[in-house]
Amino acid sequence: MKSPHQLGKGLIAKNSILNLLGQVLPGVIGVVTIPYIVKGLGTDGYGILSIAYVVLGYFSIFDLGLSRATVKFVAEHLSPEKIDRIPELVWTSLSLLIAMGCIGGLLVASFVPVLVTRLFKMPPSFVGEARTALYILAASMPIMLGSDALRGVLEAAQRFDLVNYVKVPGSVCFYLFAALAIPLGIRVSGIVAILVLVRLATALAYLLLGFHVFPGLRKGFHFSRRAVRPLTVFGGWIMVSNVTGPIFGYLERFLIASVLSVGMLTYYSVPFDLMAKAIIFPASLAPALFPYFSHQGSQGANAVSDVTSRSVKFLLLVMTPIVAIFVFFAKDILTLWLGSQFAAQSSVVLQILALSFFLNSFAFIPYTSVQALGRPDLKAILDLVALPTYVVYCWWLMHHMGINGAALAKLISTVLDTGFLFAFAWRMKSFSVRDCLSGPLFRALLASFGLLLTAFTVQLFHVSVSASAVLIAVSCCGYAAVFWWFAVDNDERVTIKGLYRVLLAKR
Repeated sequence: MKSPHQLGKGLIAKNSILNLLGQVLPGVIGVVTIPYIVKGLGTDGYGILSIAYVVLGYFSIFDLGLSRATVKFVAEHLSPEKIDRIPELVWTSLSLLIAMGCIGGLLVASFVPVLVTRLFKMPPSFVGEARTALYILAASMPIMLGSDALRGVLEAAQRFDLVNYVKVPGSVCFYLFAALAIPLGIRVSGIVAILVLVRLATALAYLLLGFHVFPGLRKGFHFSRRAVRPLTVFGGWIMVSNVTGPIFGYLERFLIASVLSVGMLTYYSVPFDLMAKAIIFPASLAPALFPYFSHQGSQGANAVSDVTSRSVKFLLLVMTPIVAIFVFFAKDILTLWLGSQFAAQSSVVLQILALSFFLNSFAFIPYTSVQALGRPDLKAILDLVALPTYVVYCWWLMHHMGINGAALAKLISTVLDTGFLFAFAWRMKSFSVRDCLSGPLFRALLASFGLLLTAFTVQLFHVSVSASAVLIAVSCCGYAAVFWWFAVDNDERVTIKGLYRVLLAKR
């Protein structure tokens, strides 16, 4: 019989795979349907739909971090002696989010006339359509925020299977319904209404599944004043990071457009968007880790540090081949993809950003553990201190190095952020430096260094692109084999083989 710890590792691995598939499948549907939607709506119509997506994305500001707080505190109360408090936590959080959604919706609605007439440039014939679409989104904000909290209830119970059973069909349905609506003459505002209806359906599905996982929720609504303070204090610090995160992510683009030129922004944005796709791996792992870390941390267990080291190790397995390919073969990739002129401008940018996103993928793990263990203030304060200094050295480096300076500023920011997060995790005993100096993680680091050295050697000899591709493919296979035999322990092999058998059984 498997130990609870081994079961936990298996659950994290399973949930991470489910999250990965949950991001990939809707993305594939989007790739297929978006060209048809663009053609049907026209560039101006699809531009309005894109604005709606941006507005929808920034609804998280009104979340006040309460969705994340819901996951944490529900996960902390999963033990038999505390589980009776879960309903009051859930209903209190949901009430606060719906209230914030109403307030936020009124604020957004009040700015709609200014947005469509002064801020956004569009043909006069589309002004009414854009106004209606934004009003619909504003009215839907309570639904959007409430849906996030209800999904968090299932995430806290580590039922990511149920989450993805709802989220994936919901995302797929939106793309399909939008594509099917165009032949019926439905325009942008109608498609936005479809989006809202899909989110309402998913919210109701999350609620019904929440009743199934936590039957105590069926006993009725219960607002608890004692639950308000921990939810809002924890959520407030999360909100700071939610606000500063997008600023760190896109600030250098605005600086490039103002300091250099909008044309130069393309040479930065394309490599950036390309490497950003790699974040799908840590972004699939982190949500699975958060409820596990929250629960284990509340029990005073030592499993958090162990799982942190294991997570770093397996991210090395996935991310090292990616960084090796894009760092050492950036020029070849961009030349084949976009031509030699584009490669001449963006090769160094791609190399630097590949390193930045490589490091950033590991920052997800201590970021998750520090928040799960109850110290979201550490990351929030770090962001508030780092942001003004980032603006200064990013501006200075761009003046002296152009877009390469912008990429270098991003790398410096990532190095500092990752270093501080791992230092915080070490101080909170959720990460062990000793694991980096001995044991499986140390052997994983050696194997990763070996692959990077091999890729560098292949690039050094300037062989043809096809020969380089073959050599790198063989090297990656060898890396995977070395990793399996020297960096994966027996418990992990049992877990991986068990997951493999489960996947085969479901086919």
